[in-house]
Amino acid sequence: MTHIDLAPVYAGIGHKSVTSGYLPKRRLEIRRILVPTDLKKDSQAGMRYAMSLARVFGAKLTLLHVYQEPYSLDYLRGPHACGAVIRHRRNVENALAALAAEVRENRIACNADFRCGWLCGEIAKAAENCDLIVISTHQCGWLDRLAYGSDADSILHHAPCPVLIVHQD
Repeated sequence: MTHIDLAPVYAGIGHKSVTSGYLPKRRLEIRRILVPTDLKKDSQAGMRYAMSLARVFGAKLTLLHVYQEPYSLDYLRGPHACGAVIRHRRNVENALAALAAEVRENRIACNADFRCGWLCGEIAKAAENCDLIVISTHQCGWLDRLAYGSDADSILHHAPCPVLIVHQD
């Protein structure tokens, strides 16, 4: 069995079990954390991890929401249809801004990024200047995974930086 020395990792994050005389060659630095969110309860687990990491590393969080119009808005007709679409989008933007304000109330540097487009592509673009992506994932059935794939899997393949996937119970 191979022994893996985790002392450099623990030293880089200030773990107490490492002897005081050991200094790693390069410290683990995380300054910018991207947190994609769908603004649902399922994404809160990833948000909690990201906030904890931001406190440990003194990192700045960027909350990202990639907007996709609900299918139900496709069936709106009449003179008020455009207004309903605009109101829905504005409500989502406001929810993202409120979430960022809540994070800042916890004394964590945070900004919000609202985008439209292909989910995985926009996350990859937003992560170009980040050190880590923290996302939540939930258990989906084998049929859903077969038919639609997994957003987390796609993000892993397109991300330009490390990805931490937090499983939602």
